[in-house]
Amino acid sequence: MKPKPNWLTNMKYLYAMKYGIKFLFIFLSFYFFPLSCIYCASQSDAYYHYTLGNMAEMKGEISKAIEEYKKSVSYDTKSVFLRKKLIYLYLLAGNVKEASKEIEELSKLNPEDKEIVELLAEISIYQKKPEDAISSYEKIISTEPSNKKALYNLGILHSQTGKPEKAISYFEKYLELEPESAEIYVSIGILYQRINQLKKAEDYLKKVYEMDPNSVSALIALANLYENKREYNNAIELYEKLLEIFPDDSDLYMKIAGLYLMQKNIPKAKEYLLETEKMFPKNPWINYYLGLIMVEEKKYNDAINYFNKSAKLDKKIAEPHMQKGYVYTMQNNVKKAIESFEKAVSLKTEIADVYFFLALNYEVLNKYKKSEKYLKEAIKLEPDNPKYHFELGIVYDNLKKAEQSEESFFKVIKIDSTTAQAYNYLGYTWADKNIKLDEAEKFVKIALSIDPENPAYIDSLGWIYYRKQKYNEAIELLKKASEKINDSIIFEHLGDCYLSLGNNQMAVDSWETAYLIEKNKKIKNKIEKYKKNIVWSTDIVKLRAIRSFKGILDISGFLNSNTAYNGETFAINGPFFFKKPKQLRIELLGLFSAPQGLILLRQGTIVYITPDNIKYDLSKEFYWVKDIFNIYESEYFDDLIFITENKNSYIFSNNRIEIKIGKKTHLISEIKFFNGSIVAFSDYIQLNKLLFPQKMDFSNPAIKMKTTLILKKLNLNMNIKTDLFNIPEY
Repeated sequence: MKPKPNWLTNMKYLYAMKYGIKFLFIFLSFYFFPLSCIYCASQSDAYYHYTLGNMAEMKGEISKAIEEYKKSVSYDTKSVFLRKKLIYLYLLAGNVKEASKEIEELSKLNPEDKEIVELLAEISIYQKKPEDAISSYEKIISTEPSNKKALYNLGILHSQTGKPEKAISYFEKYLELEPESAEIYVSIGILYQRINQLKKAEDYLKKVYEMDPNSVSALIALANLYENKREYNNAIELYEKLLEIFPDDSDLYMKIAGLYLMQKNIPKAKEYLLETEKMFPKNPWINYYLGLIMVEEKKYNDAINYFNKSAKLDKKIAEPHMQKGYVYTMQNNVKKAIESFEKAVSLKTEIADVYFFLALNYEVLNKYKKSEKYLKEAIKLEPDNPKYHFELGIVYDNLKKAEQSEESFFKVIKIDSTTAQAYNYLGYTWADKNIKLDEAEKFVKIALSIDPENPAYIDSLGWIYYRKQKYNEAIELLKKASEKINDSIIFEHLGDCYLSLGNNQMAVDSWETAYLIEKNKKIKNKIEKYKKNIVWSTDIVKLRAIRSFKGILDISGFLNSNTAYNGETFAINGPFFFKKPKQLRIELLGLFSAPQGLILLRQGTIVYITPDNIKYDLSKEFYWVKDIFNIYESEYFDDLIFITENKNSYIFSNNRIEIKIGKKTHLISEIKFFNGSIVAFSDYIQLNKLLFPQKMDFSNPAIKMKTTLILKKLNLNMNIKTDLFNIPEY
């Protein structure tokens, strides 16, 4: 039996055979260590496992290297070098827990070692303990103020922990050591932007731009700064510079298009997107943004088409379906809106407004349980959004869940104490139930203190006074509310209050107005019950009749006119626009709707303007046109007094006109002007709370003139711009 070789002989033999002479040289060198080391078995084993670990590390066998280094440390427990190696490998393997244990042991061995402090900082970063990392780096800075790595990392860490001013101070110290560091200038610029010191931010970012005009980080940061400052032209210029560097970046094209949209430069935005669509036909977001532009232009069908293309290109994105839902909601297409929003929900959208609009559309269908479900989803995503709680309160009210409804409105007030709608809704609900009237009055008065002229809140307070039997105070408020808005409920309240005051005529008149605005069986029953026994006073009859004309502010529609005058016949047709006082525009159309010029009336002057812009003053020849449209002027009905009556009509007169009012209809059937002109009215139609004639027959026997005007497609109170009636200068 051969004698057992010692460990050194075996190692030299094995590694010489396996790895060649190169490694043999390494291990031969151990032979010349001091004798004390050779005879120290633990030290020798430490070297042995260290060597195996080192070879494993060089081969990329991290787990094996860690195991060997651990064995080496077990033989040489005081080796700082070995523990550092282990820590780096643990971090490399992502094993932060073991790295932490080692660093803790290491810090006990040599707490002042700078490298150990750096390792502590890095471990803290891995463990997401930025404050501990900051503490470690600040310890390094206290003894080594020019340590660039520590300064840089302190800047980053303070930035991440929401302390931009401290981050800036460390970055500026870093700049003293590295004054040409573009990265740091950009970081400081972004931080100044974060604390809204935009001038300083711009100065730092411009510095980088001057150092390197093609610095991508500087271009992006500076463009973003200009965007936030709403200096859109400057931002566009920089994004276009980035396009030169990245010509295939579709996001940059869309970014520029978005900035043009912010400028309301729709044509330029559309131009960019259409060009981008050619270059990137499979990018779904281009069609999406083109759809948004169509929405802005109110081209809703085109918008839907673009959103459909976007959704087809990427079936996983929710945004096109959301936008379709909004468009369908605007078009009152409830079924399609719900379908689109539910598709967005199925794609796991996290946008609360999707659930909110879904709930609103289900409310239209009176499906309040569905509305409740989706509003709760919206609240999960945005628990402090008052509009979601407010709408949930309305839904609970419709579901007859009074307690939950009140809780929702109180929640709104808790979130935002200036939400007048919540105070009003609570106050009005109590008044409508005839409960908590003092509290109701208090809440509605709070709403009015926030929004004093809101007709809904004025009506609520009037209704509370009605419930408290303070009818005189109530009537004043309800009349004020009815003058501000055409709302069926307000006019019904007004009628109820008149009835309580014993004025049945005005009660029925108010209810009839309410019924014109919104057909309601309950209101109709009130009218039928009280109207049959009324003997109408001539003053009330006059008020009801002239309201049809006095209530007109702006009116537009389509006009057909046939005139026989001095043996000749004239026919005109086209859109017309009327605005008080004394302003009329008729856009004359010929064959195949070709423009044939304009007739303009303004403050007594009538002109005809040809398609070639030749102007003719018709003020003298066509004074009767003024007579027709002067009936819309309120002062023509001032000071009318009752004269007489016949079988079918009441007759009223002033120093300008005489009018006939039908006894059954309480509508004007004829007006005689004292210059001899006569206008007969017929074919009254409903325009919101008014009845208005569609047909007028005008005649003047003295000049042998007769005109029939037929008005179609009438719109009331259009807020028509005055510029439409400007008569051009000669």
